[in-house]
Amino acid sequence: MNRAKIGLALSSGGARGSAHVGVLRVLEEAGIAPDIIVGASMGAELGGAYAAGVPISTLEDMWQSTSFARVAKSLLPTLPWSGWSSGNAVRRFLKDLVGDRLIEDLPIPFAAVVTDLESGFPLALTEGSLVEAIRASLSVPGLFTPVWLNGHLCIDGGVSNPLPVDTARALGADVVIAVDVLVEPSEVKLSGIPAIDLRELRLGIASGSSSSFIDPQRYAPSVFNVLLQMSTVFQKRLCDARLAQFPPDILIRPDFSLDPPCYSRVGCGITAGQLAARRALPDILRML
Repeated sequence: MNRAKIGLALSSGGARGSAHVGVLRVLEEAGIAPDIIVGASMGAELGGAYAAGVPISTLEDMWQSTSFARVAKSLLPTLPWSGWSSGNAVRRFLKDLVGDRLIEDLPIPFAAVVTDLESGFPLALTEGSLVEAIRASLSVPGLFTPVWLNGHLCIDGGVSNPLPVDTARALGADVVIAVDVLVEPSEVKLSGIPAIDLRELRLGIASGSSSSFIDPQRYAPSVFNVLLQMSTVFQKRLCDARLAQFPPDILIRPDFSLDPPCYSRVGCGITAGQLAARRALPDILRML
């Protein structure tokens, strides 16, 4: 009897993508080898590197050596002005990591999910340059310039399919293990300038009141905080909707609530991924 084909779907999620490394570590130690790997954005970077044969230890070292200065260097502004950065520094980094590999030649079948900017639909890249596919899947709108691939103008895969379970199924996976590292909007601690109650201010002036006119429960967040939270809400709700439509067999959601990772400190993210994978391991083994 042929064993079930295992598909691994890795979500977008920025620095929280470090948890994918922890999950891969636990699966590898348990002898669970994915037959198919798909990923969006950061999930595409780590999934593509693993599919290309990059050792887990190298991926762990890569994340542990990440620093704010290193990330900032990759985001230096460039022209043309269709994104803050051309992404060339990211492209060079990826080439050093995986070399000049073609997706169709990888030891593990792989797909990087991108978003066609013109149509808005997700595309699964299963052929061509691995570096270019990952670079396209990482193209956060406004941050990196879009990438032209196969006649499509491509941006971040997380915009249209942040956790591509359906892609893993389409590539032939019988059992899909999905790893969701997206931010839950309620976890974000919004802040801003204290909000002044203009009505109270007018009444206070009229009556000579000494009220402070400030409601400590209200604040005015900056435009950047609003846009970032909008993106967080959009991706998480889209992910939840797609999971309802295309449910995985196993869903792993690391708990970042106590110590969320950032690009200058990601070790906690790797640990969160390991803990979540170990909790899910009995269910995975039963499923297989």
